[in-house]
Amino acid sequence: MSPKNKVLAANRRKDLLKAAQEIFSQKGLVDSNISDIARKANIADSIIYHYFINKEDLLFYALADKLDEVEKELKLHLEGIRDPVSKLGKMIWYHLYINDLSPQETRVLKDLLFECRSNQNFYSHEGYQALRRYTKIMSDILQQGINEKVFRSDINIVLVRNMIFGLLDEESLSRFSSQEIDSTLPDFNDIMDLVLAILSCEEAVIKETANDNNKEARILKAAVQVFSEKGYNAATMAEIASAANVAEGTIYIYYQSKSDLLFSIPKRRFKWLRDSRDEVFHIDCPIKKLRRFIRLLFTTFMGNRDFLRVFLLDIKLNKKFYISPVYKDYIDYVSILEKILEEGKARGLFKSNINNRLFRNLFLGAFTHLAMRWVILDKAKPIDMMQSIEDLVSLLSWAVVVDKAALQEIEESVG
Repeated sequence: MSPKNKVLAANRRKDLLKAAQEIFSQKGLVDSNISDIARKANIADSIIYHYFINKEDLLFYALADKLDEVEKELKLHLEGIRDPVSKLGKMIWYHLYINDLSPQETRVLKDLLFECRSNQNFYSHEGYQALRRYTKIMSDILQQGINEKVFRSDINIVLVRNMIFGLLDEESLSRFSSQEIDSTLPDFNDIMDLVLAILSCEEAVIKETANDNNKEARILKAAVQVFSEKGYNAATMAEIASAANVAEGTIYIYYQSKSDLLFSIPKRRFKWLRDSRDEVFHIDCPIKKLRRFIRLLFTTFMGNRDFLRVFLLDIKLNKKFYISPVYKDYIDYVSILEKILEEGKARGLFKSNINNRLFRNLFLGAFTHLAMRWVILDKAKPIDMMQSIEDLVSLLSWAVVVDKAALQEIEESVG
């Protein structure tokens, strides 16, 4: 191919990726079609298959292209910054900055991430490497901070990185999906306070309650199994009915649609969590309450791997979840965290300047990222998972307590 033709081919591929980014962001993978993308790029449908294997392949490369652009701009912002604290602050600031300065572009990026991260095929695709390259920037910053003795030497870099990215993800969701906040940049200082509190070098599975003889319980159990095996989009009501040993029409007695069935799945666990709040509040010490609360959420969701997969891939990364009634149940349970924080502040055990909402997002984001790695990559051993949970409990506690020595005593007594 001549140099001129190579340039033309590269430009055409770029146009295709741009068109795909817009269409996939608007409609998602399932509802998008090649004709829409070809029309947007002003080319014939068949041309797309000269560059990409199929629609899914195009989606993954569309995200990779977007991430490459973001990585390039981030590196420009980081040029000339030498110390790890300033680098980390600039990377966090940049995430918030693009949320507020270019909301439409950021929304496209987040929509593409939703689509790709909830698709298991993405993690074995070349496009996933773009995401790994981007997250490695933060890993390198954290390692630099450890090497220069600015950050604690005992931190788990992957865990802390996932906590920070998880917090930033939750900030974006608060901005774009639930519309809880209008902008994210005002949160920068509070975010840095939380993150640096974790990093600074200072001394120092529930049993299923469903009765198999109950049709509705059987339907929910079958839905979890089928959605986990096939994914929400590919699963059919007929398959769920067969697995539940009921007629397909019976499902519609309890649920209006497949979407209604999906979002009904976590209701039982949210109710169990709410009912368990008394167990948390029987503990007198706010520090121990906080640690118990964090462990309780993890053990509840990790008690059933199929449920965890469905919750993460089909519910948590589903934009419709954030406008569904069950999201209010989710937030209602998580609001317990704010009560614990306020009690700790009132008793002088927690820092008075902790932003409760941001700490909640840090926790939820860390939970989502950790659990996602366990579900998708499927490499972690149970003992390693439990150790990561304990590490997270320690880091989150470290972020809020005033007296590090008191926290150390609690940790040593297996608090």
